[in-house]
Amino acid sequence: MDLSDIAGSVLVPRQRALRLDDGAGLRVAVLAGDVWITQRGRSRDIVLRAGEECVLEPSLDTVVSALGGNARIVVERGVDGGKA
Repeated sequence: MDLSDIAGSVLVPRQRALRLDDGAGLRVAVLAGDVWITQRGRSRDIVLRAGEECVLEPSLDTVVSALGGNARIVVERGVDGGKA
């Protein structure tokens, strides 16, 4: 595991949500726990477990919530070569 991922990680506490105002093109990778991602205007939500990741679609608002217990994620912009 790359230690820079841990240093740049964000804790998503149980029963709290992390709001991303402009999530378009962000890569969300889950280091620990499980997360639920919902985006305004999208018909489907995303559930990720530790070791999984996704690139977010354009949306006005994105909310990341921990499922069960705390979760730890890494959020990066522009990892797909500038495509959004």
